Order: sequence, then C-alpha cells, then structure tokens
Amino acid sequence: MKKRLIRAAIFSVIITLMVSGMFILFAFTAAVAGSGADLSYRTLDYDATFTTEGDLKVTQHIDMKLLKRKDDNGDTKPWKQLYQQYTLRSDNLTDISDIYVRNVTDGTTYQQQTELKLPDEVPSDDAWNSDYADHWYIADVTAGESDAHPYTPGEDALAVTTPGSADTTQKTVEIGWNIPATESADSMKFDVSFTLHDVATQWDDIASLQWEPFGKSNPVPIGTVSGTVHFPDGITSDTSWGWLHTERTSETRRAQDGSLKFKAYNVHSGDYLDVVAAFKATPNETGIARHQSGDHLDALKQSEYQQEQQWRDSQRTLARVRLGIWIATTVLGLIFCAWGIVVVVRSNRNSKYRGPIEYWRDQPGISPASAARLIEVVEPPKRSRPMNRELTATMLSLSVKKAIAIYPGPSDMYRGIDMSKATPVSLSHMIDADAGRRFAARTTSTIVILPAAIDGVPNAEQLGLSESENALLNLLIVISKRVGSPVFDFGQMKQACKDWEDGYLELDKFTGACDIEYARLNASRSRGWQAIVAGIFAGIIGFAAMMANAILGYAVVGIIIGMPMFFIGMFCTFGGAAKELTAQGQEIAGKCLGLKHYMQDFSNFTDRGAADLAMWDWYMVYAAAFGISERVAAELAKAYPQVTDPRWLDDNASDSTLYWSYRSHSWDDDGYGARVSTQSVGGGLAGQFGANSMFGGSSYTPSLSFSDLGSQLSSGFADITSTIDAAAPSSSSDSGFSSSGSFSSGGGFGGSSGGSGGGSFGGR
Repeated sequence: MKKRLIRAAIFSVIITLMVSGMFILFAFTAAVAGSGADLSYRTLDYDATFTTEGDLKVTQHIDMKLLKRKDDNGDTKPWKQLYQQYTLRSDNLTDISDIYVRNVTDGTTYQQQTELKLPDEVPSDDAWNSDYADHWYIADVTAGESDAHPYTPGEDALAVTTPGSADTTQKTVEIGWNIPATESADSMKFDVSFTLHDVATQWDDIASLQWEPFGKSNPVPIGTVSGTVHFPDGITSDTSWGWLHTERTSETRRAQDGSLKFKAYNVHSGDYLDVVAAFKATPNETGIARHQSGDHLDALKQSEYQQEQQWRDSQRTLARVRLGIWIATTVLGLIFCAWGIVVVVRSNRNSKYRGPIEYWRDQPGISPASAARLIEVVEPPKRSRPMNRELTATMLSLSVKKAIAIYPGPSDMYRGIDMSKATPVSLSHMIDADAGRRFAARTTSTIVILPAAIDGVPNAEQLGLSESENALLNLLIVISKRVGSPVFDFGQMKQACKDWEDGYLELDKFTGACDIEYARLNASRSRGWQAIVAGIFAGIIGFAAMMANAILGYAVVGIIIGMPMFFIGMFCTFGGAAKELTAQGQEIAGKCLGLKHYMQDFSNFTDRGAADLAMWDWYMVYAAAFGISERVAAELAKAYPQVTDPRWLDDNASDSTLYWSYRSHSWDDDGYGARVSTQSVGGGLAGQFGANSMFGGSSYTPSLSFSDLGSQLSSGFADITSTIDAAAPSSSSDSGFSSSGSFSSGGGFGGSSGGSGGGSFGGR
C-alpha cells in the first residue's frame, strides 16, 4: 500500500508540475498576446508630495519592457526614444518644471537638449547614439509631434484660472528621453522626476486636488502601479482625505504619517488612475494661487461617497456571481477530492489481509489461476504479469495432475521415442550422453499431452481438473491437432498458431474460465473505479478552473483553486487499489499469503518432514502463481541440498515436477546450462500466448497585458480580496463617507477621471 501511495504521489507531482507549467505558459502568453503592445511598463512607482503652494512634486521609478519590432519593410526597428505626454490646463495644471531623468539600468544621468528630435530624422544609429542618446527634452506637441515646438518651463506656463472659467486654456507637452538604439530589453529602469504646478485649489476650509498620473489616452499597459502621496508637514490622517479612482483591481491604505498609499494591478491601455486628495487648510495657511470661495469638504465627501456607492453597486452583482462561481467550483471540487481520498484510503486498507494467519503449509483450496489473481490484490508481484502467472501455474498444475508432461529441448530431440511411456530418468541419461542434446535442451521445451488427457471423457472429472485447468488443457489439445501430434515444442506451437485467426477465441475460453472461477470465490470486489472517477472529475474541475480563470484574467485564482484539486485528483486516480478483499476473501488471502511466506522462509523451519517434501510439487505450482518460483526453488535447495544431486533425483524424484528443475543443473559443467524450471516452462508458454502475432496478427490483450510573474501573483491575490469586498452588502462600503476617505476602506473605485496631467506614455 505504501509503495502504491508513494508511486501515486510521485506521478501526481510530476503530472501537476507539467500541467501547471503549461498553464503558466498559457496564462502569460495569453496576457502578452492580449495586450498587443510592444512597449509595456512592468512596474510604475510614484512618490508624490502635495505642497502648500499647490504644486505636486513627482518622482517615478519605471521598469519597462521593450519587445523587438519591425518597420514597414520588415527590418528590425530599434527603440531610441521614450516619452510621456501631459495636458496643461489653466484650471488644474499650469506648468511642468524641475525635470530630471536617470537611466538606473546603466547609471547614466541624462542631460537636457533644447528641442525634440524624432529618431526618423536621424540617418543612422551611430549618429543617434553619438549626438542625441542620453539626453532628455520637453516640447510643446499640441499640434502633433511633427510640429513640435520648444517648451521653456516658467516662460511658457499657463495663467491660473478657476474651474469652469470661460478663459480656460490648454496645451500638450511631452517629456522625453533618448536612449541608445536598442532592439529589445526585458527590463530597462528609469527614474523620472518633475514638478506639476498649480494642481490644487484652495477653498475656505480645505486645499484639494485631483491628480491623474495617466488617463484614458494612455496606450501602454502597466503590470503594477504603486504610489505614495505625501501631505505637507503637520497634516495627519485626521486632517486629510483621499480617494483612488480606477477600474482596475487596487489596494489603498494609510501610512503612519497619514500619507496615501495605493497599488493597482494589470492596467490595460485606455485605463485611467486618479488620486483625489484634500487636507484641512485656510487661505492664509497656504500659498495656493487658485482660489474658490466657500467650504468644500462636505460636498467633496458626498460626491466621492456617491461615486463610490454607484461603482460598488454596479460591480456587486458581477462580483457576487464571480465569487459564487469560485465557491461552487471549490465546493464541487472538494466533494470529489474528499470522495476520492476516502476511497483511496478505504480501498488500500481493504486490499490488505488483516487476519491472524502467518504461515500456511497446505494448499490454499483454490485453483492456481485464482491464486494468481488473488495475490495480485494483496501483494502485487513486481515483474510478472497476472496473465503469465495464471498460464504458468495452470500449466504446471496440469503436469502435476499428469494431464501433460513437460520436457527440456525441442520435440525432434525425442524423435523415435514413445513419449507417452518415456521416463524422465531415461531421457535425462540420453541428454547427459550428448553435448549437442545438452545444448538443445536449453533452447525450448516440449509439451506432451498424455493419453489420460486425450482418451478420458470428460477430462475435468477424470483428472480432477478445475475449470481453468480444463480450459487450458483443451487449448493445448486444439493446438496439438493443428501441429498434428500430441508432442510439440514451443517453436512448433508458434508456427501452428501463426495464421490461426480464430485462435484468440480459444484463448478467451481460458481467460473466461479464469474469470468465472475467480468470480465464484467472491474473494474481492472492484473499488478502484470509484477512486478513478472521483480523481478524474476532481482533476477536470481543477484544470477547468485554472484555464477558465486564466482566460478571464484571474490566473492566480485559477492556481489557488485549481492546482490543489488537480493534484489531489491525480493522486486519487493513481492511488486507489483496484480491488479490495471481501470477508470471504480475507480468509482465502490469509491462506495464500501464509503459503507464500512459508515457501519463502522454508529453509528457516526446523520442523520440516517428509510431508513437506511431498507437497513441493504443489508448492512450485503456487510459487509460479505467486511469481516467486526462483526464490522458492532456492529455499528448497537450502533446506534439502540433496535435490541438487543428480543420482538422488534419479532415485527419489523422477516422478516430480521438481526433477527437471534441478536435474538440469548437472549439465552446467559443460557450459550449456540447460535449466527447465517452472519459470522458464510457464514463462515460455505465457510468452507465446501473450504475443499479438500468435493468431495471425489478431491482437489479443489481457484484460495578459504584462508578463511579470510577481505582478501576476500580486494582482491575482488582490483580485480575490477585491471580489470578496465587492460582493459584500452595500453597508460595508459606507465607510467611503468617513473622515479618511476610501483609503481607509481597502481599495479604489471607478470614479471620475480627467484630473491634472492625464498622462499618456509611449516610445519611438
């Protein structure tokens, strides 16, 4: 049982790892293919400080991925320029200054150049690398990149206007940095800093802003966006408020100093992210240029609360459906997993003999073929197949019952001899006298169907044969008729059966007799199918959960739900015992196992007697059924060394099936080493019957938008928590109208977009 379970665990681990590897490859390939972008941000981290002058000092830590791309002629087109575009509006962002760009990957701090130079305008990569690479620029691209104009911070800034003012103006500026010509890069990191001016509005009670790091026009997918927004000194969580607007899975929280910390996952092109922030301040406490009269805090809270509630309500039904599917999948999978584990444990326990019998010296009271099948249930042999052992043991039983005789060598070695009357002693002396015969004796075996088996009707009654023994004898008789003689060797048998298209039907009679004979014992019942069915269903549910969630964008959920189910399913499929013993089977199995152990330990017993030696014909029959013929033959030789003496064998055991097994040892001295053992005789017969070519060819067979793993995992776990949160009753979201805003309730929501900046990223 332990070996079966260990083997099942090993197989399950291997298969699960293989399937999981293919699943992960599929998930990431689908994610990358789904984005359709050759430029992506692996991670984008912001560190921003909200000043009392109404500005926002921003530092970006960017890790981007550049894929190889082609131009219109199919040639590789290297990357040379990366940029970010922002919209200046007189009512929310008037200027960008204090620009700093550093290539963290190679440690280069970029220098400013006066104007935007498009890569296509430079004739060669070398010229680009020498004259333009490692520089940054800022340009006015309101009329498009092809009609760009230099932009000078301060001089070209917009005048401050209030929201909704009729004289509101705007322009688009581009901050870019030129990199050395690069075909592709799995990871290229930059630090980009700047100051956004006049993004805040001062009210009578608070200073507020809505900052949009990137807006709906951004085509670049981002694996993970994180950020921290700091308030001016002295501002705490009790005197500040914040909300995160994003439709992506996100997390929000407050730091100890009151700053706002956020993280969003799996940002697609066209997604936006806005941070709405406010802190308590009066006009005489700040230097903010844009003013609005009146108190604004309550209106801001109410607006954000309503937006959050609307978003949560719209997402709640979908989240509940999604959560319900996850729960249903998990419950259904657990049912099959639990069923499979129970069946595996029970079937393995019930397949073992648990009775008091340790040794058994008599026959077990069942046919050799049935013994071969029963031992397969309780102690499956390592090498020999059940079909081989059934044939081997049954054939030896026919020999013991004098229905057939088995001699070493080909049949033509005995030409001219009446094999129905020949004695083993005379034949062995004949072989002893001729080196050629000693050599031939090791090549095959000859079967002789004795007259009692041919003339007696019916065979079973006359010779005391079981159903399986009688079926095998009839098969041998049919084969002898095809050969044309009751004396034939394995080579003749194979030749006679070569074009026997209906021969498998005769063999089916033997296997059918074995089936009926064993079924009549009611020794075991099939339970393995339950473990297989439970395991297959658990595996299918697990695999389906992995694939479906990966397709829907919840790959980590698929791993969490599906992978354990798949592993347990595979374990149950391989770990269950095919059959378990019945109450009657326990008794019979005790005798079979007791006899097997007795034969294996025979040389250790000191109370052996003549009766034991007399039983050895049958012992060898059941040894073949149990697949331990060689071990048992060695035990007998240790217990009775005289069996290796040819003279003693001639005088005392010539009528035993043991005779040829040990008599052939006397031929080893000349190097031929013929040995006609129970293993070789029965194994040879089984080999002939097991060959698909025996009967003239008849075949008889015994019965993502980003590819960063860390981001994927983080996103996946966030998906789970956000789904659970979204599925909660609406009262759970009421904290959005609290003093701290949504940053105290664990996640953003799809509120309004269009804040200061509206960033859009790209590369050339």
